[in-house]
Amino acid sequence: MSSKTEDTLNTKGILINQLSVTFGANTAEPIEAIHPLDLEIKPGEFIALVGPSGCGKSTLLNVLAGFIKPSTGQALVGNELVVKPDIDHGVVFQDYALFPWLNVIDNVAFGLERLGIAKPERYRRAEKQLEMVGLADFSRKRIHELSGGMKQRVAIARVFATDPSIILMDEPFGALDALTRRFLQNQLLEIWQRNRKTVVFVTHSVQEAIYLASRVVVMTARPGRIKLDLTIELDHPRDLVSAEFRYYEKLVYDQLDEELAKSFQLEGGAGTFCD
Repeated sequence: MSSKTEDTLNTKGILINQLSVTFGANTAEPIEAIHPLDLEIKPGEFIALVGPSGCGKSTLLNVLAGFIKPSTGQALVGNELVVKPDIDHGVVFQDYALFPWLNVIDNVAFGLERLGIAKPERYRRAEKQLEMVGLADFSRKRIHELSGGMKQRVAIARVFATDPSIILMDEPFGALDALTRRFLQNQLLEIWQRNRKTVVFVTHSVQEAIYLASRVVVMTARPGRIKLDLTIELDHPRDLVSAEFRYYEKLVYDQLDEELAKSFQLEGGAGTFCD
């Protein structure tokens, strides 16, 4: 894959300062999901978040998306404080979140309509994104006619169509079979290398995190803190069975083993590497 970029104009960094989240703060049993933490993500970086169940990975992503307000601290995208959902912060969910009453191209063009872009131009942009994800021939299909992998490609095309400055992905490939998942991982990498958007990617798969990301951030058991911030110094495409890849896997698993044990004790039973 080429590492050259075509468009880096609308790519912003993320700065998280002493951010914490406590649910039910005014109740008798508040739950501290995220302990105050700091994290800086440079423009164009691909960051993967991993950690035990309930460690706050998805909560942190939802703060960046503007869906949850932090209890303390702040998150900034570029120089702007995140206070509410913004179309400039693209979000890809595990369950696709597509509109079943719209066809494929209208799903992709939906955000462009919200931006007030005229119909001919938004269709042109939507068609370009569908070509990018290999679905140009399915533009008039209804959502129920697509496979799970195709639906996720539509969701990715829809997010990239609005040219957001950051992309937030919450276990987007978690429900897919292994072959489809590998295909979409490679497709996402190709798109990212062309656009160099800032990506924050939540996953329960250590292998997926190391395969995709330029940095892997390991979070502790609840309340979530940053335990390890690991730069992955491997070129793409990455060989999953190489000694170098296995080296990074071991580093991450060594940290997660400790946190999984804590999570197991905290939950009184089943701790897992997923939110």
